[in-house]
Amino acid sequence: MRIRMILNGQKAANPLLQEAITTIRQHHFFALDLRTTHSPDEIRDLVEECRQDHIDRIVVGGGDGSINRVLNEIMKIPESERPELAILPLGTANDFATAAEIPLDPYEALLIAVHGISFPVDVARANERHFLNVASGGFGAQVTTETPPGLKSFLGGTAYTLTGLLKLFSFSPIYGTMRIGEHRIEGSSFATAVCNGRQAGGGMILSPQACIDDGLLDIVLFTLDPLPIPGELLAPPERPFANLPFRKILRAPGVEFIPETPPRRVNLDGEPYDAERFFFRVLPGALRLVLPDTCPMLRENTP
Repeated sequence: MRIRMILNGQKAANPLLQEAITTIRQHHFFALDLRTTHSPDEIRDLVEECRQDHIDRIVVGGGDGSINRVLNEIMKIPESERPELAILPLGTANDFATAAEIPLDPYEALLIAVHGISFPVDVARANERHFLNVASGGFGAQVTTETPPGLKSFLGGTAYTLTGLLKLFSFSPIYGTMRIGEHRIEGSSFATAVCNGRQAGGGMILSPQACIDDGLLDIVLFTLDPLPIPGELLAPPERPFANLPFRKILRAPGVEFIPETPPRRVNLDGEPYDAERFFFRVLPGALRLVLPDTCPMLRENTP
């Protein structure tokens, strides 16, 4: 198998990472191919180079944003030629990796990335953009967007909490329309999330039992409105804490949101994306992702 790592250049000097790469090369007799990137344009070119070189597996070293950018380039490749994806979490929050129980230690994560088994997982799509973990809108999107990079570097995931506390009392709910199949629901929410994964924003659990291989999206609404949500769309009641008075979790293969007023923005795995309306859908089994055998987001491991 031909494996190549695409590494976020801002993380390249990490001593634990360098030690992990050296150990893999010296003691696992594996010539790990490495490319370093400093811009989104470079990611596009490096993924295309992987396709031309017939690379079987791409290891992305970085945070949720780096994963998202590599994912979007991989999804441009025809499915029959699409390389597997493995994750080496090096970001501020590492929300997807944490929920998937991919180790945050570089050596342990790299062992799985190189030697692990890939599983077919769903990819989510917002209009023409793809994401693997969570699309957040409203309050959550504003917090993610407005948290300064320097604060994230200094405080890590705690920076999102601090920014959220500062924004909490000045944020107004967003009114709009949600369409799921034949159902149309109007109302307001403080925050909305479309989840393929389970958590975002530096460790906030949004949908505790979302699975990445069930062909469905978990649609999470934080609202004080008595929304007329059909019972068949709600997550099963046996899911612990699935639906609380202020949080509703719906499940569907697709959903459309039409915000009535700005801001018309969502964050896709932490990457900002603006549009007049947002149509989300799931692409079942569209990607082979390297995961621990015990990953709790796989259906076979979910109670």
